[in-house]
Amino acid sequence: MKIHDLAASGDLEGVRRELEQGVQVDVADDEGYTPLARATKSWQVELPMLELLLEAGADVNHRDDNGYSPLLNLSHCPHDSEHLLPMVELLVRHGADVNFASKYGELPLIVAYQGCQWGVFQFLLEHGADLRPLQWTELMREIVLGDQETAKRLLAEPGAMGCRDRYERNPWLLSVWSGRLEMAQLVYEIGVDVDQRGWCGATALMSAATTGDAAMLRWLIELGADLELVDEFGQTALVMASSSGSADCVQALLVGGADPAHAEGHSEKPIVAAISTDVVRLLVGAGEELSEANAEMRRALVGLTPHEKINVSDAEYLAGRERTFGRTNPEVMDVPFWREMVKAGISAYAGKVQFDHDDMMKRVWSFDRFGTTLTALPDGRYVQIGGEHEDFYDPDFCIYNDVVLFDGAGDFTIFGYPAELFPPTDFHSATLVGDVIYIIGSLGYYGSRIYGTTPVYRLCCKSWSIESVVTSGECPGWIHKHRALLVAPDLIVVQGGTIVEIVDEDEAYRENEANYQLDLKSGSWRLHA
Repeated sequence: MKIHDLAASGDLEGVRRELEQGVQVDVADDEGYTPLARATKSWQVELPMLELLLEAGADVNHRDDNGYSPLLNLSHCPHDSEHLLPMVELLVRHGADVNFASKYGELPLIVAYQGCQWGVFQFLLEHGADLRPLQWTELMREIVLGDQETAKRLLAEPGAMGCRDRYERNPWLLSVWSGRLEMAQLVYEIGVDVDQRGWCGATALMSAATTGDAAMLRWLIELGADLELVDEFGQTALVMASSSGSADCVQALLVGGADPAHAEGHSEKPIVAAISTDVVRLLVGAGEELSEANAEMRRALVGLTPHEKINVSDAEYLAGRERTFGRTNPEVMDVPFWREMVKAGISAYAGKVQFDHDDMMKRVWSFDRFGTTLTALPDGRYVQIGGEHEDFYDPDFCIYNDVVLFDGAGDFTIFGYPAELFPPTDFHSATLVGDVIYIIGSLGYYGSRIYGTTPVYRLCCKSWSIESVVTSGECPGWIHKHRALLVAPDLIVVQGGTIVEIVDEDEAYRENEANYQLDLKSGSWRLHA
């Protein structure tokens, strides 16, 4: 229903028009949500939208099939306290039940606690929220909401430090989670193991990293907290700080000696988890690969803003939907459809569904890729090379050989190259040396791999021409997903990655366990000690 979309997008005038035209304020959409429910589930919700719907008579305690009320929906949205608290207050003034639980046992108070929304937490308590589900002792309440003198008296009681709340936080972990540094210092003086664990194996250091509390984090580092411990999911404090977007916390951890590449099991590396471009820059400065940042961060760095619709005519779509190679070295590929796909960053499928053509099984050009590299130039520009879209079994599977030069402010140029000069390239490395980028390795198409060789190309950052580099010596072989490091002005070391080779007449993959160095002056490979 239109009113639900308008409410979720924050279109106040649109919702007002729908109500004036007689649309019922509590009409349910196909999923059973009212406009108020949709608005409170949206990250874009603002106070005037809630005021309009509530004044029109919206049911403030409407529950969806999972038992979520508007207040519970709102509690889950990642708003800052200054933004969230007035909306919570409004719902409660209109009769929202502060003890409404979802079918999963979630309560607004619990959500506020887990999100460290202490202003909301305090308000809900003052308006009748039941504290018992948190399983707090008197000491725990004092640590979060009380004063030091009372907390000190309670800490002196036998067994005070042995209690745990619903989320396995004892007084020490809770003092850190609540962000009250002076209270945490008081608890520490009683005598605690700085690295003791709570919910899912989280330490105090991890809690401070998750909440973005840099002052607390720096204090814990001074106490000697172990920076490389991981929780049950293999996440370090640095991974958590990166995923919280706190550059101050990331900086504190890096200065303290945290390993920028450490993650275990199924955990993402810090740079993959990063949700802030400032965090990405810090991690790159610590030696991480810019190309490993997630797609959202890479787009933000080059100045691209997210949008889903591509603005080209049907004729422009038909003229540009296919992948074509450049005819010169390079050729500027000024294709309207391609440019719109770069701006949107959507899949080939999402691009072609906007046009009424029977081409769902035809391959369509896309900039939604993996296996690319992104290289920062000293002047603030960025260079993205190649990559692939989808997997080999998909009709839109394509490996690209283009180079896109971004000015860093949202504009860009697409360069194309003859396939015989620069083959489709993915999962390669790109190393900036002066005004040249060395492109090493690739996975490439099945049937195009030359086993036992390592492709090397040189991209000139002045003319944007590309050339193959003839090499000799003991090379890694057909390698991809590796890392290349410039260890001297004319020396690149390749490490890690996967090598494709022929074993018993069949193609086989093995992990690369050796380090290889390429001398850029002589073009010779050899094993690196």
